[in-house]
Amino acid sequence: MKSAIGIVILGGVVWALYGLNAATQTEEGKSLLHVAKELEIKVVTAKPEQKNIIRIVQAPGEVEAFDEVDISSEVVAKILEMPVEEGDTVRAGDLLCRLDDSDYRARVLSAEANVAKLKALIIQADADLEKAERDYLRQLGFLEKNITSQDEVANFLTTLIRARAGLEIRNQELIEAGAALQAAQGDLAKTVIKAPIDGVVSQRFAKPGEVVVTGTMNNLGTRIMVISDLSKMQVRCRVDESDAPRVQAGQTARIYLQSDTRRSIPGEVLRVATKGTKVAGRDVVTFETLVLITSDDERVKPGMTANLEIEVARREDALTVPVQAVVYRKRRDLPEDLLAEYDRRREESNPDAQRHQAEYIKLIFCVEDGKARPRLVETDISDTTNVEITSGITAEDVIVTGPYRSLDQLKDGAVVKLEEKKDSKSESVAAGDSKDGKAETNDKQEDEKTVASARGGNDS
Repeated sequence: MKSAIGIVILGGVVWALYGLNAATQTEEGKSLLHVAKELEIKVVTAKPEQKNIIRIVQAPGEVEAFDEVDISSEVVAKILEMPVEEGDTVRAGDLLCRLDDSDYRARVLSAEANVAKLKALIIQADADLEKAERDYLRQLGFLEKNITSQDEVANFLTTLIRARAGLEIRNQELIEAGAALQAAQGDLAKTVIKAPIDGVVSQRFAKPGEVVVTGTMNNLGTRIMVISDLSKMQVRCRVDESDAPRVQAGQTARIYLQSDTRRSIPGEVLRVATKGTKVAGRDVVTFETLVLITSDDERVKPGMTANLEIEVARREDALTVPVQAVVYRKRRDLPEDLLAEYDRRREESNPDAQRHQAEYIKLIFCVEDGKARPRLVETDISDTTNVEITSGITAEDVIVTGPYRSLDQLKDGAVVKLEEKKDSKSESVAAGDSKDGKAETNDKQEDEKTVASARGGNDS
């Protein structure tokens, strides 16, 4: 009996406390009976800045001469003379290589003799034709005087036709022999290889005494040397398929050589391949892009590895914030009025689109009266540290820029406490002299994750 009475009393107390709590709640859903102080979140704040912002696309590549010629042989022969060495400067028309031409000279002599023989045969055939015409005309005169027969006249006509055909055959044979002579002379001329352009012997592969062969479908042939015009250089780079649509001819580029990663070299995009190339062994597609080096720099050498930064967009005096300040939140964690504003904007911007509620919403937290308030924002281009804001905040707003853990914890109405930024040099010294360096490194890694996340969001 006592236990039953105790249960009834306990239940009454619970219901009384529940009713009291419901009756003392504020409009924000917080109980007036909750007297514990809400924990403050330490944050770093800043104001948006008006500055120029440049969006870049990065790509690896190799330096090469703008005009470069592979020198190879068009005939099979032994190298007799090669007066140039690797690194020598040559002018167009200079001798690069002389091949053994004895066989080709013999072919020219044979072709010349054949032409001369056919010319003599044509003279003979022409004389035969003249005699056949005279004999035929004489037989026609005899036929009128009844001195000869019709059969005899027909035989002389046949001889005349054969003589004309024989002369035509000799003429065609002479044309054929002339073509063979031209081919033989052309092959003989190919035994002397001269520089096609002004430049430098950037590579030499063959040596005197070696036999060079011509290329076929299954054989590339012998490469003798490479002539490069170093007065004009370019970089052949590989742009990722996600960035390729933004890269266009005429855009400015900065080129960083592996030998000097601090000083850039100016460049200009020449063209972008219309078809992508799949990287062997990887599920990656890149687009070959040529970038002209627009300055004379002694550091640039063919074959060097380079990293390029191509300017694909630029904004002058744009309203910018640090990239990590732009965060994403799930719909269920945001106030109803902000969600209604977000849906209204989407419907106005694209009224024909199917209604689909986004699971994550892009925003920035501003500090108002010591509390964090989310703001819907629209972003445009970004660089490595900042992103352009086109709507949602003004230059007078105070925004939360970090640290990562605080940004991850922020919600609408959260109480914040401003945290002063420490000097980076003093922090690094302290980190080296104390065990707290590990914790600081972890914070930096988390901040880098925030930057990477913000970049991905801005691009989307």
